[in-house]
Amino acid sequence: MMHRDILLDPDEEKEKAYEQIHALYLQGKPVTVREHERGFPAVTVDCEGIHILTDIISLEKWWSKKKKEQERS
Repeated sequence: MMHRDILLDPDEEKEKAYEQIHALYLQGKPVTVREHERGFPAVTVDCEGIHILTDIISLEKWWSKKKKEQERS
C-alpha cells in the first residue's frame, strides 16, 4: 500500500488530512496508526481510502488542539 508522504507539508495541509480522517472516524470507520519503518517520529495513518505518512508530533499537536475545541463547545 502506498502512503501519501505529507511529512514535509505545512501544518495547515497536514491538518486538512487529519480532519478528513477524523470525519471518517466519527462515522465509525476504523483508523490505524503505526510506526513507520523510518522510525520516530514517522507514522502511517490509514482510514478507508486515505493512507498517509506523517509525523506523530504534528498529529499529537492537532489532536490536542481538537480536544480543546471540543471542550469549549
